[in-house]
Amino acid sequence: MNRSAVREFPASCAGVTPGAVLVATRVGDQAQGGLPSPAAGLVGALLQRKGGQVRYAPVPHYDDPVHNDGGAVLFVATCQQRDGTMAAVAAVTAAADRVAAAAARSAIQEWSAVFDTRRLVAAPSPWCYGAQQALTIARRAAEGRRTVHVLGQLAGSPESVSEMAARGAVFVSSLAEVPDGGTVLFPAHGVAAEARAEAEARGLEVIDATCPLVARTHAEARKLAGRGDDVVLIGQLSHPVVAGIAGAALGRISVVSTPAGTSGLQVADSRRVSYLLQPGIPVEESAGVTAALRSRFPALRSQHPDGFCYAASDRVETIRAMAAGCDVIFVLGSPDSPDTRQLSALARSSGARAQVVSELGDVVPAMLAGVTAVGVAESTSASHALAAELTGALSGLGPLSVLSRRVSTEIVGAPDRKS
Repeated sequence: MNRSAVREFPASCAGVTPGAVLVATRVGDQAQGGLPSPAAGLVGALLQRKGGQVRYAPVPHYDDPVHNDGGAVLFVATCQQRDGTMAAVAAVTAAADRVAAAAARSAIQEWSAVFDTRRLVAAPSPWCYGAQQALTIARRAAEGRRTVHVLGQLAGSPESVSEMAARGAVFVSSLAEVPDGGTVLFPAHGVAAEARAEAEARGLEVIDATCPLVARTHAEARKLAGRGDDVVLIGQLSHPVVAGIAGAALGRISVVSTPAGTSGLQVADSRRVSYLLQPGIPVEESAGVTAALRSRFPALRSQHPDGFCYAASDRVETIRAMAAGCDVIFVLGSPDSPDTRQLSALARSSGARAQVVSELGDVVPAMLAGVTAVGVAESTSASHALAAELTGALSGLGPLSVLSRRVSTEIVGAPDRKS
């Protein structure tokens, strides 16, 4: 078998019915033994996109052309992998089925045309330390308990949320849905002080998985309101973290997201105004709002920068760093997800092409033509397994080096702080 050249062989060992295409997951080779086909899913998805009927199976061996029995035909192309071994993309059809055979040959040709040496640059998980810690706490809580009620949203991948539901977790929007004597888990976003007081008054078992930085922002809001300040929270009113922070400020808090939003603020004393940043937003994006606040309230007091959550800032800078060195960035997740759209826009504004991939079959050969550096960034809506599936498939298209890139902010002198 020659690298990149599409070859045709009889394949009497492969049973395939007219109208269908068998995509090889492994191809037997007399000289090199079995050749893996990591990109089989890409080949099959391309055929299905064109309306073909596809099934997957290994092809134990192919036949010498002089012994062609005319039953089935194998179309195959091979490429080298990173470790020097060979991989294949291959498909089998009934020899007499000209339509299926043409489609199979075309699919193998299209994928073999983008065989190349590449590097894949992967961004870290979209879930910050606080969200990951909360999920760990939730899993532990579900062990040995009949039911754990999660108040609000559990930050995690769709599979993680489904996993918790399978473990017996029940997601509720209010404590009224938790029976007396029940167990309630406060998620990473935290909850309002009223919910804490109600849970204590009812004697519920409380498992607090609030992110440490969110809890710190709650404490800061209480302190500022307690000393008589009007508090401005720079963030998004719809974000689930806001309710808990607002509840901690005893009715003395306003939420603004844009510089224009500061014009309507009403305060009791312009000399006693402080601001906080909502955990989960990039710190740098608050600069315009902060400047507008200082213009209106020159005595504005700032939250100490040690209390900022830098996870979102680090994620933004990671995508920018990836975009600078990648031809294309695959943004994994639902195209309807706001997080997916934001990551895609960020990648494009940073100079890279962005392609949204919700499942492996969304990747087509044209996306990889001339591409030697691929970025992969997961949105919060991405399937937990998709990144690994995509990496495995791309390894079947030529030597692939996999790198991890992460921009990380550390506060000097605060070794235990997580963001």
